[in-house]
Amino acid sequence: MKQFFLISYLGLAGLLIGCASSSSSGIELTVSRGDATAPYAGTYAGTVSLTSTADVVGVGATTNQRVESMSVQVTADGLAFLTVRGVTVTGVVDNDGSWGVQLSIDDMRSLLSEQTISRLRDAGCPFSIKAARIQGRIDPPGMRADVSGVLKCKRAEVTVATLSTAGTLAASR
Repeated sequence: MKQFFLISYLGLAGLLIGCASSSSSGIELTVSRGDATAPYAGTYAGTVSLTSTADVVGVGATTNQRVESMSVQVTADGLAFLTVRGVTVTGVVDNDGSWGVQLSIDDMRSLLSEQTISRLRDAGCPFSIKAARIQGRIDPPGMRADVSGVLKCKRAEVTVATLSTAGTLAASR
């Protein structure tokens, strides 16, 4: 009987460990790369305000609130390069001045506490898939955007951790 329970327990543990998945919402870009973005080209400097909450089942929630300096380099051929704390993420700009980038946990690592990173790692969250987006509008000489996204980390289709991100970005050239 002990063997039955041991085998059952190990089988269930293996299933939970082996069936990792995740899903994101609120991170899809509604912007496509343009080919005539010269009116928006330049370097914009400003701040990004970010609130991220990681809620791990059985452990609790941690919240990180940050305001960081950042820059966005916009090219004439529809690319945007967002740099925050030495990390650069590539995004797109359309011909009408809408722009956006998607961020993974790896991209946001410098904006999250070590406790949050540790909890997400322990929960098995994938650090390379997209977890948030920054999307907005360029109206030279300024630009603005909203930050949003929810990443749910799952084991055997059960959510074990959630990372929710919200905020704003404002910059000018």
